[in-house]
Amino acid sequence: MFTKKTNFKPMKADDVVSAYKKNVLIFWVLHALTGVGAVVAAVLLLLQRITIVNAAFTIVFLVVLNYLFYTMRRIQLHLLNNILTNNCDPVKFEKVFQKLLEARANRDLCQLNIARGQYYAGKYEKALETLEAMARPKDNSPQIFLYYSVKAGCYEELGDLDHVIEIREKVKKLMPALKEGSPALRNGQQLLTIIDGILTFHQGSYMRAYEIYEDLFEVSSYPLSRLTVLIKLAKMDQVTGAARSAIDHCEYILDSGGTTFYKKQAQEILALCRPRKKQESAEKAAESAPAKEQEEQNGAE
Repeated sequence: MFTKKTNFKPMKADDVVSAYKKNVLIFWVLHALTGVGAVVAAVLLLLQRITIVNAAFTIVFLVVLNYLFYTMRRIQLHLLNNILTNNCDPVKFEKVFQKLLEARANRDLCQLNIARGQYYAGKYEKALETLEAMARPKDNSPQIFLYYSVKAGCYEELGDLDHVIEIREKVKKLMPALKEGSPALRNGQQLLTIIDGILTFHQGSYMRAYEIYEDLFEVSSYPLSRLTVLIKLAKMDQVTGAARSAIDHCEYILDSGGTTFYKKQAQEILALCRPRKKQESAEKAAESAPAKEQEEQNGAE
């Protein structure tokens, strides 16, 4: 069974799908056994081997058990997100959900996750095509903000900020209907913060954008979300001349970026920062040379 500690990193996409199907089959067998248990309880009641009260308690227990198996079966699909969020491997993530889509798993969820994999692999236009081909999640769906998040990210990378602004307005319209303190409300607020960071960054307000992304880093609970923040910080550091900080961020991304497009962007930033760093080192050496020469002369005297 998949758990939170399952390491998908060494597993191939086919192996992940095969294990998932096996796990789901086990839960379907358990579902069937609860049905058999209900039939047995009904027969025993007819034969007056148990009382109505005992039969009722048995049925209630079996219903609860059946719902538990249903929840655990759904969790198996949810845990596959760790391939992307923890292992930062959108290429494998896309392959897994493409195969699950072919196997007729949850169609809308599979398509959304395929689009997520395509986006983080750097296939922005393909991801948008996948999103357009699927049914938009309902306003009260847990996937609605994920759907808009992927769209906003694709449009940002394609340089289409007008569409990012449109998505921001759509997200804002969803917020009043959400319950105070609900996970959905927190997800919506975080998405608005991410979009504000995108727009502020591209407007050139780096100081404000830096504050936004530093706050986002504080609440980033997955490696992928930390990479999303660090690449933005690295870009701003490079533009503002903080080469050392940009290099540190990029080196982290190269070590932990998996198959995400962040690695390519980090390499591009490093190429811009390292010549500047060498130039700064040369200038410092040139500045210190006269002082060192003077010290040597004083020592000789």
